[in-house]
Amino acid sequence: MAKETKSAAELAREERKARIEKAGNAQAERKEKKENQSKAKKRAKWLVPTIIIVVALVIALLYYFGVPQRTTSVIKFDNGTKISVAEYEYYYKAIYNNIANTSYQYEQYYGAYYGEGAGKMMTGFDYAKTPKNQECTLKEADTGIKLDPEIYGDNPTWADFLKEYAIEQSKEITAVYNAAIKAGKSLTDKEKDDIDKQIEELRSTAAENNYSLNAYLMQTYGRGMNEKMLRKIMTKQALASSFMQAKEAEFNAAVTEDDILNYYKENQNEYNKVSLRYFSFDAEPAKNVEAQEATDTSEAVEGTNYTDEELAAMTAETLAEKKADAESFYESASESNFDSLAYQYAEDDYKDYYDTDSDTYSETYTTAADVNYSSLESNFGKEIADWAYDSSREYGDKFMSTQKQDNGCTSFIIVVMSSLPTKDDTLQPVSARHILFSLTKDVEVEDEDGNKTTEKQDFRTMDEAVALAEETLDAWVESGAKEEDFIKLAAEKSDDEGSADNGGLYEDLTTSSSFTPNFLNWCFEDGRKVGDYGIIETEYGAHIMYMSYISDKPQWMQDIASALATNASDDFYSGIIGDKAYNGKLSNGLLTKVQNRNEKYAEKVVSNLKAQAEKVAAAQSVTAQ
Repeated sequence: MAKETKSAAELAREERKARIEKAGNAQAERKEKKENQSKAKKRAKWLVPTIIIVVALVIALLYYFGVPQRTTSVIKFDNGTKISVAEYEYYYKAIYNNIANTSYQYEQYYGAYYGEGAGKMMTGFDYAKTPKNQECTLKEADTGIKLDPEIYGDNPTWADFLKEYAIEQSKEITAVYNAAIKAGKSLTDKEKDDIDKQIEELRSTAAENNYSLNAYLMQTYGRGMNEKMLRKIMTKQALASSFMQAKEAEFNAAVTEDDILNYYKENQNEYNKVSLRYFSFDAEPAKNVEAQEATDTSEAVEGTNYTDEELAAMTAETLAEKKADAESFYESASESNFDSLAYQYAEDDYKDYYDTDSDTYSETYTTAADVNYSSLESNFGKEIADWAYDSSREYGDKFMSTQKQDNGCTSFIIVVMSSLPTKDDTLQPVSARHILFSLTKDVEVEDEDGNKTTEKQDFRTMDEAVALAEETLDAWVESGAKEEDFIKLAAEKSDDEGSADNGGLYEDLTTSSSFTPNFLNWCFEDGRKVGDYGIIETEYGAHIMYMSYISDKPQWMQDIASALATNASDDFYSGIIGDKAYNGKLSNGLLTKVQNRNEKYAEKVVSNLKAQAEKVAAAQSVTAQ
């Protein structure tokens, strides 16, 4: 059967809601001449070729073990700084591996919903093709990477993008690293330990695959990579990163309340947030149906050819139908009946997403909550954003916008005002500690084939968990209700392995953090103060809660302070990487050879990912049967 594809209208809806490596002939004659030579001549004739052979062998071994790759430069900056082949390959393959695996993961996760090609749709990269064999459509505005048409033409490839990315990465990290060294910065003991741990994890992975660490690194990043080179690169990355983090903290501390208030006055619509209910009717233009291939050719769909006039008439008819539905929806729409109307007008294949009693119901299909002007403009268009932020706006106001989409659809978008523009005065982020008495525990089980897996099994009832929590809380309160004692109790008693070793602490919590509702509700309950404690119940069990920290500024002020610090940090960063001393001279001939090597590496990655995808598909097929 021909594979079903989604219509432009369906893709328009989904994109709106979904919005990351080939016996000589004179042998007897030569033998006779050799035997008639004097010993001296023999020695001399033997010595020179031997030296040549030894030199050639040494050079071959050096290339095999990557010495030239570690010493030969592909980029030379005006200030004398150089980037070796090995370092360039590291950055290239790091980003390639990341984008290829991200595309693969998205394909596996979203393919069932969006159809084949989901990975490419969401990343712009097709993991099943090598970088050189696919066009890169990423924009400079989105990536900061410019692909000069005079160098790469009008249709640059992903190999071109990855090349430019690796060059920019090597330049920027080196520039910031040098600035950090000049400022007298060095890695902390913890940062050094983190690098050691990463190296040891790689060593373990290498051993599991029957490789030495250096052999594994050569396989992954190229012949120039070994442990020493990797440590050098990781040190540069870590120091550059920590230096910039420290600068941002410095800039953040320098922000005053007057700075915040003045910035707010000039950018109110970015920090005043609104909530809208929305629903769209998407009218797809009529088009000729192309013939589609089918597994059974007898079931192929024949193309249908309409004249331009017929297509125009069909498009107009669809447009009129959608507009009529949209106007009917608009006339009846209010905050109170919006859910029922959305369900009524939703297409049959999508009704469950609008059914408030359905397991697949998603509030985000009809609600844009706490969004600023830029977000509204990006997702719904300038017309709707301007309408929502008009000073005359009132709760319950409604509006219908007609928009022509890039894919040819005409969308009729109905919005209803759920909340007027207001600042987020929530005091956040906060930090809370907890001690969990879990209802389940992980148990290792073995099936009949001897395969071992871990599964959660019931451990205690909620009543038992609450009783334990009350007993522990009472003893803690009686001992003085000190935070340091709570920290010790969490380490001793909490069933939450993710926080027990840290005294049960979760930092930087906001109202939108991904925590169970009861947990967040307790943290942000009106009147909550530092030092408060109590017991809550969640699907995980009973929790003893302790409020450790509450921001002294509301969220909108925190957001502006962060924006101002980020702007200052960005300016500082731009000043470093914009230094003309880091204008680079490329060894283009060498780069071409490296790119060919990178492409061969990518062929192996593609082969592995395809094999993995086939294995997953086969397993899913067996499960489905």
